[in-house]
Amino acid sequence: MHKPMTMHRPNRLLAALSYLLILVGPLAIVLLRRRDRFTLYHACQSLALVGGAVVVPLLWLVFGWLTAFVSVEYPLLFIIPIGLALFMPVIRQQQRAMRYKGQVSWFSMLSTLAVAAALIYATYRLIEWLAPVLLPLGGALLFMASFSIVIAAALALVIAWVAGIVNALTGQVRPVPVYGEWGQRLFLRLTS
Repeated sequence: MHKPMTMHRPNRLLAALSYLLILVGPLAIVLLRRRDRFTLYHACQSLALVGGAVVVPLLWLVFGWLTAFVSVEYPLLFIIPIGLALFMPVIRQQQRAMRYKGQVSWFSMLSTLAVAAALIYATYRLIEWLAPVLLPLGGALLFMASFSIVIAAALALVIAWVAGIVNALTGQVRPVPVYGEWGQRLFLRLTS
């Protein structure tokens, strides 16, 4: 939990306008009212919301394009995350063996490695067989399914926006939910 900062005679209306005049309001405050720490704080919070509104969908588009591209052009690259997931028990056993000074038998570690290698090979053969048929759809389906993250980020953005306006109108200096840390970092950079 963040401790609220104390500032003198907050300009509540100007701070609230930094949320209502999206991008223009906070930029004007940053450029013209930099000495008014209360309004500058809320302008930074508003800019963090604008950043979140831009960054999250862009990341989703890049992720979606990459998964669709990889699933069509290089479907066998899907073996990498599967292989890593299958090798995790081998890595854990090795770490456990090192921690307990070799109490875990090397036979069990080698057998786990053999099973992981066999599963990776079987997965490779399965992906190679399914690649022409199903994997081109995999990237597009993953792209569509990940849109729920964008929707959740948009809902968090609306809640944070309302919280920011309420904080500004009540004279409170609190970070907005989810995106507030970005705004606080910006505020600290501008005031230091």
